[in-house]
Amino acid sequence: MVISRFDTDVRKRPRFAWWRMLTWVLLLAAAFGGVQYIHHAQAVWEALQKVPPGGSDSQQITAGLHGLLGWDIGYLIGAFVVVVACAGGILRQAWARSVLRVVALLLCVWITYSGVTLWHQWQGVDPGSLQEGQQLVADFGRVLRINLALRAVSVPLLLWLAWQLGQPAVRLQFRPRPG
Repeated sequence: MVISRFDTDVRKRPRFAWWRMLTWVLLLAAAFGGVQYIHHAQAVWEALQKVPPGGSDSQQITAGLHGLLGWDIGYLIGAFVVVVACAGGILRQAWARSVLRVVALLLCVWITYSGVTLWHQWQGVDPGSLQEGQQLVADFGRVLRINLALRAVSVPLLLWLAWQLGQPAVRLQFRPRPG
């Protein structure tokens, strides 16, 4: 039997969905970040338990550690939201498409803001004033450049993901919840 290209019974093979691959990478990065925030929060909690009561220095240290713990919990909640949105997107749930678009755009804003802030803080460091830590400063500078390069790559990718999730062809791939 010969099948012509005009035969309507022949199914097209689905194309590779790059947006799903990027969603997987985002999910894995958020999960890894969540684990890092948990470990850091545990270390901060242990340090908080060791602070002796009383004194203004003790109160200042305690306040600083509470601030760090608050940031860790906030980041952990954010990582959880990203994981849930990515999982819903990977499973092609209709609710997840718009949530994932918003998450991608918010991440673009946050990554850009924190990258610019990090760059300005690094510019404020005077390497000449840190005589004992020259190698540490050089190592930190290399890590900072890698961090900024990853941020520079991730922002266009996240913008592309948000745009892709709004395309009609991708929108049709999401299914509503069975009711």
